[in-house]
Amino acid sequence: MCIRDRLRTPLAGLKSQTELALAAATDPALRQRLERVHDSAVRAARLVSQLLVLARAEPEAAAAQGWGPVDCEALVNDVAREWVPRALAAGCDLGVEMAGTGLRANGVELLLREALVNLIDNALHYAGAGATITVRLRQAGHDVWLEVEDNGPGLPPEWRERVFERFVRV
Repeated sequence: MCIRDRLRTPLAGLKSQTELALAAATDPALRQRLERVHDSAVRAARLVSQLLVLARAEPEAAAAQGWGPVDCEALVNDVAREWVPRALAAGCDLGVEMAGTGLRANGVELLLREALVNLIDNALHYAGAGATITVRLRQAGHDVWLEVEDNGPGLPPEWRERVFERFVRV
């Protein structure tokens, strides 16, 4: 069993068990505690996933994975489909706009996927309930552009340059 599975399997089990317990719980105080445990398990699973991707994104690891053509249309559709339930639960409207079909770009699919997931996750988290979030895929000349736009409050001007630094949180 690889390290990824050793980290993810117990967290997936914890999430599943708390979901089952939540479905059966009738006591409001117990439900509240179970919801906190479930939310913590979801956050821990996400953090493990991000740490594993970060390890793969290190220059020597990324080079070993090799670059290749990525079907950007399929990537956007897959990720958006995965995130629609979370967007609905957060009270947000998540949509996709595609300008063209068959758009491909050279890259590491896993890293592109994680970048897109992070952008959508940030939009859901920071734009707030009622936000409209649009994942946009388009071509400009020979370049493929992937954008995530939301109508949230945005970043304060003093933070706009700092957000490109590693591990910075506003």
